[in-house]
Amino acid sequence: MRAIIKISIAVSLLMLFSCQTKKAVEIDYMGQEPPGLKAELFAPGIISTHLNEHSSLAFSPDGTVVLWAVMDSNYKGRLFEMKYANGAWSKPSSPSFADTTTDDYCPSFLVDGNKLIFSSRRKAMGYPEGRGNRIWSVERMADGWGTPSPFDTTVSKAQEFSHSIAKNGTLYFSSALDGGTNLDICMAEKTNAGYAKPVLLPEGINAMGYEDGPYIAPDEDFLIFESTRPGGIDGSHDLYISFKNKKGDWGMPVNMGSKINSGSMERFPRLSPDGKYLFFGSNRDQSAGKKGFDIYWIDAKVIDELRNDATAKTAID
Repeated sequence: MRAIIKISIAVSLLMLFSCQTKKAVEIDYMGQEPPGLKAELFAPGIISTHLNEHSSLAFSPDGTVVLWAVMDSNYKGRLFEMKYANGAWSKPSSPSFADTTTDDYCPSFLVDGNKLIFSSRRKAMGYPEGRGNRIWSVERMADGWGTPSPFDTTVSKAQEFSHSIAKNGTLYFSSALDGGTNLDICMAEKTNAGYAKPVLLPEGINAMGYEDGPYIAPDEDFLIFESTRPGGIDGSHDLYISFKNKKGDWGMPVNMGSKINSGSMERFPRLSPDGKYLFFGSNRDQSAGKKGFDIYWIDAKVIDELRNDATAKTAID
């Protein structure tokens, strides 16, 4: 009996020691100097190039894979991937699941890192054709990627674009759900039987203009999205943020201000998996040879500053 007790104590101490010594994942941001509370161009010449980087960065939670989209002159999107191993990043290349006959956009990892979702106009056998992008998912395997398959068809009707998934599986995405030409932001809760029917977020988030590119925090305590609503900083697209109050209601969206928004277009918000940085796209560089958006990053403390804005705590009626 004493021997069994000693073994149990030893195992418990070992488990406790392992938990205490487990270190958080450190992501190598390609040797870039971390930004402060001023947005900086990310990885110039590596990721932010003369091409049109038409998404944010999707880092895997373990920091060993990153994907993003580039749009060509024919408005066709192509995914690129880099892998981190032995202290270095690989050169950008197409992931194995990419479809060169169509276009792919908006890569986004699930919180556990075992699956990636993305948007694509690729054909889905056995599914009704839509007029635009459908959401797809692909398993992340030990040696690469699995075979993509269409996302839950209760949600995806081939008219979805950007998306983000919370820790509990709730999907936030932009869609022409009402059949109009403008995009709105919707959500669909995950259930034991799949996904519930999507619903539009409140009118304060979905204004009269165009809303796209939602990023939902893992715990759903804030939502960042792009909008063309009046009151922006002289650009056609600005980034806005809405916080949930203690009752679980969304607060009135707040323009994220001149630290992020400019007189150009800001889009594709995405928080790094370690929560340290906010990435987003901007076409503020209008120099010769530029073809569209670059990727910028800023210290995520900017979100805490905005959280303290009393306007963000006003509930949407």
